Amino acid sequence: MTTSADIASLRPVAVLRTPFAEKFGVPRQSGIVAEAEGRVEFLREFASLDFTRGIEAFSHLWLVTGFHKNPPWDGAATVRPPRLGGNERVGVFASRSPLRPNGLGLSLVRLLSVEPGVLRVAGIDCVDGTPVYDVKPYLPYCEARPDARADWAQAAPVVRPADAVVIPPEIAARLGETDLALIRELLRLDLQPAYQASPERTYGMTVAGWNIRWHAGPDGAVVLSEATRATG
Repeated sequence: MTTSADIASLRPVAVLRTPFAEKFGVPRQSGIVAEAEGRVEFLREFASLDFTRGIEAFSHLWLVTGFHKNPPWDGAATVRPPRLGGNERVGVFASRSPLRPNGLGLSLVRLLSVEPGVLRVAGIDCVDGTPVYDVKPYLPYCEARPDARADWAQAAPVVRPADAVVIPPEIAARLGETDLALIRELLRLDLQPAYQASPERTYGMTVAGWNIRWHAGPDGAVVLSEATRATG
């Protein structure tokens, strides 16, 4: 029988390997960037194929994760969701903010393939090294609710048109097809905090082994200005 002490001592069953070396640049929800692929690498004691037997029957999976890059929760009851401009506050339990008492996340990912001790997944929204505490199949018949409402978070985030992301040919050639597709889709999102939106500001992130820098162009386009190999 599972006791309260068992629940309080949650331990990871896997580690998630992703292209995202840091929190900035990670999609704010799973599934937004289909090109963001990762690997659920099970710890040795959970790596037997028996643990995932039959999982191929499901196209999507829930990952219960931990926000391991967060500082300890400071006790705040409210947060400022980016979808509300970063200025309006709502209760922590009325949000998907990573700043929460137990620091647990929930990601819905697409299952690409099953390998010994590994699940290849897509649509991830987690930093590399994120602990995975559980994996559960997604059940469309009871978890896709067409009558559900979410008011200020009902619609998907605004995505820039593809041609609004300008990547100079010499940079695109260095990135390669796979990394180029991922970075282009990320730059179509508003990654920066709303209160930092400024055409004069240069932003940066480390993704897929690249240090990426970009800024807003005079016509509102996002211009990738630099891409160098990350070190360390």
